[in-house]
Amino acid sequence: MLSLTVNKVFCVAALVAASLTANFSHARPLDDVIESGFISVFVYSDYAPYSWEDNGVAKGIDVDIAEAFGRELGVDVRLLIRGADENVDDDLRVNIWKGDLIHRKAADVMLHVPVDKELNARNDLAVITAPYFQEEMAVVADKAILPSVATFGYFSTHKIAAELDTISDFFLSAAFGGKLRTNVVRGRTFDIAAGHYLDGTVPALMASRAQVEWLARQAENRDSHIVQPPMPGIAKGGWPIGIAVKFDSRDLGYALGDVLTSLIDSGELAEICAKYGVSFHQPNL
Repeated sequence: MLSLTVNKVFCVAALVAASLTANFSHARPLDDVIESGFISVFVYSDYAPYSWEDNGVAKGIDVDIAEAFGRELGVDVRLLIRGADENVDDDLRVNIWKGDLIHRKAADVMLHVPVDKELNARNDLAVITAPYFQEEMAVVADKAILPSVATFGYFSTHKIAAELDTISDFFLSAAFGGKLRTNVVRGRTFDIAAGHYLDGTVPALMASRAQVEWLARQAENRDSHIVQPPMPGIAKGGWPIGIAVKFDSRDLGYALGDVLTSLIDSGELAEICAKYGVSFHQPNL
């Protein structure tokens, strides 16, 4: 009798756990999303101009895209906002096909995913699709100090900021045989690195073009310009970004891809980007 009772308790607990998992991380095809009346969209935290929170209000290009998803599907939008993990593979695992360790909570769709064949092949439980923007590396510089930046060699005598452990950091540390390394001012986050440019500590910062365009808009006290000097040896100077859905929610990915195509063709996505001081660039595939 005791064994039977224990088994019943175990079965109930298993059912409850399964129910919680289904609520939070089970794949949701298009019909399920429509029937539920909402779509859960993952965006990165502290990732201006794409997504960040200002006094508890989510803002950014990707947040506006998420709202467009809800509008076009006729459902509410629930944002899942989290910081980046060690790499994009971990982000896909935690936010799309498995969920976090505690609540098993995942989103229906993840924004700002590099559209990369190798990344897609490594993550067979996720589908990367619908490229909607082209990332490019660039530099924002103060014209009063650096009126021309024809080469990164200028930073052998001038300081430049970069976010720690990013493409910018790796490139600047290795360029010209490491001769720029001592002039790289690193910030643990982009916000910290950007702060060095905003407060005048450094005359330049390297990041994605969207980030430096947004930063130039914030730096009202500086006459900023955006430059893209040659970047020989850089690991990746540009890449398209798209969305990711779980492998058995492909129809949702197709539907959201149609929404993104409409946003691009109508010019609405360019308007969304311009709202944050960012120039829209068609994805290069």
